[in-house]
Amino acid sequence: MEPYELSQVLMSVATFYEVRRPGEDRVLFTVRGELMSPSPAFKLLEPPSNDAVAQLAGNFIKTKYEVEGKGGDVLARLVFPAVAFKKTLSLTVGDAKYEADGGVFRGVFQCKDDKGEVVLEISKESGIRDRFAVKMDDAFPREVGLLCAVAIHSRFYEIV
Repeated sequence: MEPYELSQVLMSVATFYEVRRPGEDRVLFTVRGELMSPSPAFKLLEPPSNDAVAQLAGNFIKTKYEVEGKGGDVLARLVFPAVAFKKTLSLTVGDAKYEADGGVFRGVFQCKDDKGEVVLEISKESGIRDRFAVKMDDAFPREVGLLCAVAIHSRFYEIV
C-alpha cells in the first residue's frame, strides 16, 4: 500500500492542500480549490509546472462528486448520503464499487475489493490543521485516492 499525507494549508485564500509521503518535506502534489464557487471544485496539480493531473467537482449540497482525468474522462464517482448518522460513502471506479463506513467519530474510511482486501484507506488525523493519511493499493488510481480524501474533507469537515 502506497502511503501519502494530505494536509490542508492554513491561512490560504482558497482551500489548498499539499500531498507528501509521510515524514518527507518534498511536495508531490498540491490541490487547489476554486475560490467563491457555489459548488466544490478542486484541481490536483503536479509541481513545479502545476499542470493539472485530475480534478474533483461536487454538487452544491456536497453529496455527489466526480473525479476527472486529464482528458476530461470520469475516473470515479463518490456519493455521500444527504442525511446520515454515520459518515459513509459509495465509490465507483470503473466497474468496481466500494462502500466505506467512517463511523460517527472515528473518521477512517476503508474501501475493500471483492476479496475483502483494503484497496484504499483514508483516515483523518488529529491536529490543528486538517490532515489525512491516505493509503492505497499500487493498482488503485493515485489521483482518485487523493481526491477522495479532499471530497471527504469537503463533505464532513469543512464548515462552509
